Amino acid sequence: MSASSARAAAVLAAALLAAPASSEAAAPSHAEAATDLTAPDPAGDEPAGADDESRAEADAELEALHALEERALDRGAQAIERMLHRLGDANPWSRRLRPSLSSGLDGWPDIVDPGEIGAALSGTLPFSIESVAGAYDIPVAYNDSVAEYLAFFQGPGRKWYARWLERSHRWVPLFREILRSEGMPEDLVYLAMIESGFSMHARSWASAVGPWQFIEATGRRFGLATDFWVDERRDPIKSTHAAARFLSRLHDAWGDWYLAWAGYNAGPGRVTKAISKYGTTDFWELAATDDAFRKETRHYVPKLIAAALIAKHPERFGFTELTPEAPLEWDVVKIPDATDLEIIASCAGTTVDAIATLNPELRQWATPPVAKGAPPYQLRLPKGTAEAFASAYAAVKPSERFTYRSYRVQKGDTLGKIALMFSTNVQALAKANRNLDPRRLRIGQELVIPIPPAARNAKASR
Repeated sequence: MSASSARAAAVLAAALLAAPASSEAAAPSHAEAATDLTAPDPAGDEPAGADDESRAEADAELEALHALEERALDRGAQAIERMLHRLGDANPWSRRLRPSLSSGLDGWPDIVDPGEIGAALSGTLPFSIESVAGAYDIPVAYNDSVAEYLAFFQGPGRKWYARWLERSHRWVPLFREILRSEGMPEDLVYLAMIESGFSMHARSWASAVGPWQFIEATGRRFGLATDFWVDERRDPIKSTHAAARFLSRLHDAWGDWYLAWAGYNAGPGRVTKAISKYGTTDFWELAATDDAFRKETRHYVPKLIAAALIAKHPERFGFTELTPEAPLEWDVVKIPDATDLEIIASCAGTTVDAIATLNPELRQWATPPVAKGAPPYQLRLPKGTAEAFASAYAAVKPSERFTYRSYRVQKGDTLGKIALMFSTNVQALAKANRNLDPRRLRIGQELVIPIPPAARNAKASR
């Protein structure tokens, strides 16, 4: 493509991406808004959730993998590591250089057969790219950048990638079905793989959340609600529909999936500026420049390709001893108003944990309130429990269905005063509100108030 054609493409892309996704005003993109860390969170601090343990585990996984990736893909250290492997432990230069890279090869002997370290380090493809390209509905390529990530996923990142493969058995069939319904390539599912490892509770340093890692502004632009009660970015179905629409718009802008993926990571504005500056729409040419993209975006496309290549041929890359997670099955029931999850679990003959697993969008131990005239909240329950739930739930008085209330902190409030207002105690408030600091209550901060049975029908008064 000529420089003038590339600039014209950049102008067209800007026009396409400027159009709002709905009647809302245009909002920042997936990554552009993520760079604004000073923007307030309309929902306030993350409240007590129905699955804090899963969220903490997902956060730790992303942080650990990112740190490992940064170290493993340091090109200078990587070159020395490869040289050390070729020289062998007996070589005097190995003994001299290895202390300076004391952590560089940590984990390799434990996760890869020593006899296969050389192939893993080099990122060798066990087949020709031409022989497998037809099995994908996204473009795949093999070059040095892809080889680096093949090596990373087989080596230092092997433990994490194996977890992703195990989770993929639960989520990939569902995501593929949704992508197909949106007219999108099904293999875009591997974008969710590198974004979150298929964790519904994944949360990045930039507050991107869920399997497709939407920041709040972009999620809202594509129809995902985030408030005190729910975070739809964590819902596997709603977030996948939103991601499909976002990716469709990005692909429409440039007609190229590599640029669309770069735009998903860096923001469409960054891609448009790069095309305009360098006069090319070739991702690999742009990635070879010094300043078209940040390092994360330069790595993003080859990382996705490598993940996709391994995922469809795990045995060829040595991933043979996996424990796949079983797909989830559920019934959907309609909840007419806010209801305690413990009551729902009791009526359905299941557990709160089972309900939380099926409904990761829930941020509280209850379903959200339903406004007058609004449709009921749709909740997933374990397969085969809907009928028993409906019968038991109908027998519960509406006044007994919700054992929590929400309360917005007002001037002069203390935790003790709030507890007294609702006939509860400070310890119960602290337990119900994760990371609550009683010395730093903020006016407007929203709290979950556990209501004792004797006080559930009492009205709080100031």
